[in-house]
Order: sequence, then C-alpha cells, then structure tokens
Amino acid sequence: MQVLAESRVGEVEDQLRRARTQLDEQTRQLQDVGLVNARLTQENQELHRQLLDLDTGNASLAKTRTDLQQQLQETKMKLDDETRVTFSRPYLCNGRAIGTVVVRPSVRPSVRL
Repeated sequence: MQVLAESRVGEVEDQLRRARTQLDEQTRQLQDVGLVNARLTQENQELHRQLLDLDTGNASLAKTRTDLQQQLQETKMKLDDETRVTFSRPYLCNGRAIGTVVVRPSVRPSVRL
C-alpha cells in the first residue's frame, strides 16, 4: 500500500511540474501579447495624430483653393471690365470733332487725336 501511495505521489508531482511549466509558458505568452498590445496602441495613437494633421492640412488647402478661385473670378471680371469698350464718342473742340473719346469701365476716359 505504501508503494501505491508513493507511486500516486510521484504522479501528482509530475502533474504539478507539467502544470507549472504550462503556467510559465502561458505567462510568457501573456507578457508577449501585452507588449504587442502596447506597441499597437502606441502605433494607433501616432496614426490617429497623423490623420488629424492630414485632415487639418486638407481643410486648409480646400480653403486656400476656394480663396484662389474667388480671386481668379474677381481678376477675370476686372480684366473683362478693363478690356471691354462700352462706347466711344467724338471729342469736340470749338464745335469741331478733333478725335474720339473711348470710355471703359473703371478706367479714365482716354482721348485719341
């Protein structure tokens, strides 16, 4: 009976050693997973920051584009106004026509002799 008890104790000790080995292995795996999780969390935060920077830059570029389009339209309108001749009329001196006056919007009348 004592031999049987010693045999049983040996089996239990083997099971205990296997359980401790498994526990150590699972602890190492858990630590590895924790390190990967921490690295991925940090990487995610950095990517999120970069995304916010890109969104800010995109909004700034969109505003600049809108401003430039508006300036272009205003410049085109000014150019059209300056180049368009609205009317011309004779320039009279003592009742005689000695030239024509060309009137353009936003530009002083010019006299051609």
